[in-house]
Amino acid sequence: MPEATRSQADLGALFSLTKDAADTWVGESDLIPLPQLFGGQLVAQSIVAASHGLRSEQQVHSVHTAFLRGGTVGEPVRYVVTELVTGRSRATRRVDALQGDRLVCSSLLSADVARTGIDHARPAPPFDPPSASVPLTELADDGGLGEFWDGFEAIEVRVSRPREVWSVPHSGVPPTHVWMRPTHPLPDDPVLHRAAVAYASDLMLLGSVLAGHGVPVGHERTLAEEWWGVSLDHSLWFAPDVRGDDWLLFEHTSPLAHGSRALVQAAVFDLASQPVAQVAQEALVRRAR
Repeated sequence: MPEATRSQADLGALFSLTKDAADTWVGESDLIPLPQLFGGQLVAQSIVAASHGLRSEQQVHSVHTAFLRGGTVGEPVRYVVTELVTGRSRATRRVDALQGDRLVCSSLLSADVARTGIDHARPAPPFDPPSASVPLTELADDGGLGEFWDGFEAIEVRVSRPREVWSVPHSGVPPTHVWMRPTHPLPDDPVLHRAAVAYASDLMLLGSVLAGHGVPVGHERTLAEEWWGVSLDHSLWFAPDVRGDDWLLFEHTSPLAHGSRALVQAAVFDLASQPVAQVAQEALVRRAR
């Protein structure tokens, strides 16, 4: 495969932004072989851009991104940060991602200092360990996605029991359980670890929608002539302590779909079954004409 279609394997390098102006940062574009810029990159780099203006004790705890236009693969992205609120503990920023004069997405990010108070979390689902899960590259070869995953080097992905139907009461379709971790180490920087989780969180969501409609995980490209999908927005809520450099379990569910739109959610856990993040996305999914 030509080098120009290979992804940035080192997420730490991908998340290294260059300062362009007082509140503007520029990030390189990932080279994932997709028709448009990968949304996970936009969310991750927006977190990094917003964090540059925060105190070290203020960490982003929620991100809400609206994808407005498809970005161009291979072109740099300019991130313009607007300070909305800066308090003694809390801060809110808006980050607009642009390529040229085109606004690709806009994100609202909230940050806070560590606090004590109300504390609860849903338990992690029963799961097979990563060592007992199937590498997605194997499923991709069977399902026509081999070319895509051959060019994607940033995240290692393993699928737990890909052909087994799971059932949970809060999901409209069976959930999928996916392990992901970066292929390269990350610096010991909490901002980069949050960015890595955000990057991975956008990888398998659309596949979980189609899993309930006869398209096995990893086989999306095989039936690409029948389906077309794009993310409309993306939201994350982070737990206080986030490590993005080891295996993380993503439980993907799609509790609702109507017309051409589907809601997709993910609960993210570490190897110790501790919560890491919650994810929600609305996607436009249509049968191809």
